[in-house]
Amino acid sequence: MGLTVLATISTICVEAAIFGSPTVAAATSEPVTTATVQATEGPAAVDAPVIDDLTAPPVEDIADAPVSNTDDNLILDEEQFLGPLAFEGESDDAVVERLVSYLEGVDTLKGDFTQIAPSGAVSSGRFFLRRPGLLRFEYDPPTPLLIVANSGLVYVRDEALETTDSYPVGRTPLKFLLSDTIDLDRAEIVAVDRGVDTVAVTFASKEEETEGELSVIVSAPEMQLTRWIVRDLHNGITVVMLDNVAAGERLANRLFRAPEAGGQFLKN
Repeated sequence: MGLTVLATISTICVEAAIFGSPTVAAATSEPVTTATVQATEGPAAVDAPVIDDLTAPPVEDIADAPVSNTDDNLILDEEQFLGPLAFEGESDDAVVERLVSYLEGVDTLKGDFTQIAPSGAVSSGRFFLRRPGLLRFEYDPPTPLLIVANSGLVYVRDEALETTDSYPVGRTPLKFLLSDTIDLDRAEIVAVDRGVDTVAVTFASKEEETEGELSVIVSAPEMQLTRWIVRDLHNGITVVMLDNVAAGERLANRLFRAPEAGGQFLKN
């Protein structure tokens, strides 16, 4: 795995989404693909500054840089700058077990989200998660979308087009968030990355029907979900960042009603 730092990975993913071009492309009305529920793009686009060079100096250059002890010119070497990584001394397998145990122990989460689509379009709203199997994304205007996962299906409602599409959760990497248990025998651990106070585990499925990869990022050592990153089959990256997250609160069944005429409420 090397010493890849999660903070750097997350920053690069976000910068790649926002700064891909001088002006972020507005979203289109193309249908949502089965691989990227979370990659749907609302019409709200932002103008982003142009960054000439997002690359950092090679690690070996930082490590070999001279250290000056003067107050006004202190250059820290890599280890001093980063500090100890999360769960230092534990194996990657142990870190994966920690994260899986945390996810499987989650009952409910709710809060705010900010989504950056592969084009760089930015949208926001509220999310509600009740495991296993239930998820709701309410997008703020002007994004006309509502996404609900329920009974093994993902429903995408587009109010502007007055359409509702649905497809199996198992075809998307979101299944790793929504499954009652995470079967590591049927999952491939693509990467384990650690920062000073964050950990990311990237999952892919060994089953051909599941399209894409999911990186789950949690704070460390307290283990709280802070964001996830989805890479689709075309290497498009969608970043979902969570804020004001509350855990363990009761969430009404009506939140997870299928967004279509005739949809039934879940029974308690």
